[in-house]
Amino acid sequence: MSVAVEIKQDQDDSKKLTLEDIIRISGLSYGIADANYRLIDNETGDYTLLFETGRLARGIEVSFDQQNILLRLSLPTSRKEIHCFYETIRKICDRKETRQFLHEEGWKDLDDIPGLIENDIRASTGALEDLWEKVKENEYKHFQIFGICFPISLGKRELEEIANDLDRFADFMNRLQSMNVYYSAPKVYDIHGKLTGIYFTDTNLPTVLPTEPYIVMNQVEGIEEWYVMLKDQRTIPYQDFIGFIRDQEYFDADHILFVLTEEEVQMLADHYAVEI
Repeated sequence: MSVAVEIKQDQDDSKKLTLEDIIRISGLSYGIADANYRLIDNETGDYTLLFETGRLARGIEVSFDQQNILLRLSLPTSRKEIHCFYETIRKICDRKETRQFLHEEGWKDLDDIPGLIENDIRASTGALEDLWEKVKENEYKHFQIFGICFPISLGKRELEEIANDLDRFADFMNRLQSMNVYYSAPKVYDIHGKLTGIYFTDTNLPTVLPTEPYIVMNQVEGIEEWYVMLKDQRTIPYQDFIGFIRDQEYFDADHILFVLTEEEVQMLADHYAVEI
């Protein structure tokens, strides 16, 4: 679920704005998502994320359709980010000396913004309620949503903490994404004719790994083997690696957090390392 806005620009518009202009006008931090939807800070691309540091939620996506400015906000998100989304629209319109923008509901005026904010707040709350009902009734085990920094899995534990409250949702999203962790995501290789997924970690590196390996959005299918690779290129079969870890913390509905000591890395290498 998302809300999209388009701000028109003519090719010969003397007030035509670039992506750099929009970043500067917004006053927000920015970055792009890599192939695994992890944030690469301070880089721009075809789809650039704007966000407020210290209030990490879903992010405001900026792109262009030819010269026209496209802004998209994923829902559910925090009240603050909804307000930030429309404040960014207002700032862009002010710079272009226009009051009109194209919303999914049709052409809107800047005076319509308060009502649009309320609509998106209601939609976000409704989305959380819908997620909770589906998880509570065991229709789904968990849902994965895309945060600014990385994907986050919402299961019963997370949704109970959030309790259909946008302020609690904001605190939850910001807390996880503010943690100093390495969110490991796989790279896929063709090894001896087999598609092989490999995660990476290292000694003394707080690492987030899924309890079961996967590719986000099923971008690659048919992976036959999964491994975790250590810094020295030694590879451990995935289930052996996960089974070895004793000192682990719950991260979200689909991930654990751990830190390996040098002794543990050596034990993994001695007992489970394989050649691939």
